Amino acid sequence: MILIKPSPKGEGAPKGRMRGGLPAANREWVAAADRPLIRPFHGQLPPRGEAFNVKVENHMAKSRGVRGAAGFCAVASLVYLLVRSLLYALVSTLMGLAHPGASMAKPLGFSEVSLALFQLIIGLGAIGLTLVFMMKLTRLRSDDLRLTLPAPWSPGFCLPVFLGVANLANLAGALINHITGSETTAQMLPSGGPELFMYYLALCVMPAVAEELLFRGAFQGLMRPSGSAAAIFAPALLFGVLHLDLAQGLTAFACGVFLGWLAERSGSILPGMLLHLVNNALAFLTIYLRYYAPAEVSFGVELFILLFFPAFGAWMICNARRQGFSFSAGLRPGVDVLTVFTSPVYCATVLFLVAYAAIFVH
Repeated sequence: MILIKPSPKGEGAPKGRMRGGLPAANREWVAAADRPLIRPFHGQLPPRGEAFNVKVENHMAKSRGVRGAAGFCAVASLVYLLVRSLLYALVSTLMGLAHPGASMAKPLGFSEVSLALFQLIIGLGAIGLTLVFMMKLTRLRSDDLRLTLPAPWSPGFCLPVFLGVANLANLAGALINHITGSETTAQMLPSGGPELFMYYLALCVMPAVAEELLFRGAFQGLMRPSGSAAAIFAPALLFGVLHLDLAQGLTAFACGVFLGWLAERSGSILPGMLLHLVNNALAFLTIYLRYYAPAEVSFGVELFILLFFPAFGAWMICNARRQGFSFSAGLRPGVDVLTVFTSPVYCATVLFLVAYAAIFVH
């Protein structure tokens, strides 16, 4: 039984009615009219003299939810693989027309400089056409690629930590190769001259610039409305499986996660390009030493790189944590990482690339 308290004037009007006949359900509208249009700010105010750094994204999300974004990134990765294969076949055909029997695999009649130039054209062409494909079919904008100057950052921290992550993954990859009995093959490098420089451009500079532009720029920009976690993880996994090798894919995935985090944290992909280039240059150096340096020198350099940087990077991380550094600060909240696997296209693409590597590459 509900007791109704009479009004001060004794009219006994029920509480469910207001004077004038307004239902109680409509009181929410009256209360809403009294609320401020701007929600009060309860966070920490910036220091005096500094303005709020508010970024308003008034353009529509590039894709509907994480499923659509992850699925389109997966499709774009297949487009990249297809375009690269077609360009490789086209260049090989043109080489065969110029010199019968010649191809990219057997460059008969072509110099080392020409072969490295062809590799540059194939790599840049595949990345460029894939970016055009994404720009045309999505709302991805040039601003989403984050080709901007980064926020103030410490290369003295990021470089050793990144190299530590990369070489720790290299150690895990070497262990996997030892267990599975797989052999790693390194591309033969020229001893010097312009040929060596062209190989450096093709194997170190071009991948660092082009791959970061595609994976941490376009793919991550497409995924960013779903949150930083999904934006970092989804492109990193595609980056790993596209290497079509278990050991190299593990290293690429670990590096992709760190470079994706760095792009989110610093607001730019340029630091990632620099770290990617340094890592490629170290790998290039170790391959060169295998062919042209004494065995003890080559082994000593590789052992130093593999052991020093993981230990030094771990020490840097522990020291940063003691000083209160937060790796999650500045990241965009969003969906859970595993939500990307709710995209059938994304899952099918990852499984296809893994199966392709297992059947045709090895």
